[in-house]
Amino acid sequence: MITQKIIPITLTSEAQEQIRAIIESKSLPEFYGLRVGLKGAACGASFLLGFDTKSPDDDEYTLEGITIYVDRRHLMYVIGLTIDFDEDGEGFVFQPRS
Repeated sequence: MITQKIIPITLTSEAQEQIRAIIESKSLPEFYGLRVGLKGAACGASFLLGFDTKSPDDDEYTLEGITIYVDRRHLMYVIGLTIDFDEDGEGFVFQPRS
């Protein structure tokens, strides 16, 4: 039986375009991926987005050729998250599941 890993987040086409542009402009090595998670705790938590290498506690996903790392402890908080990019100055925008 073949099992397919479900990707917990969605990247809009605008976000994908910006992520690829950053990877190219920074000449990031192949082993770097997009880290999605949380910073802070409890009521003060906010979403985290950056580039990083894989750690032993990460789940790895590939979405449209973009490698994504999510720490397993953050997984339940990012399931259903959509990441968009607002070109009018806000940058990356996080839209949690409703």
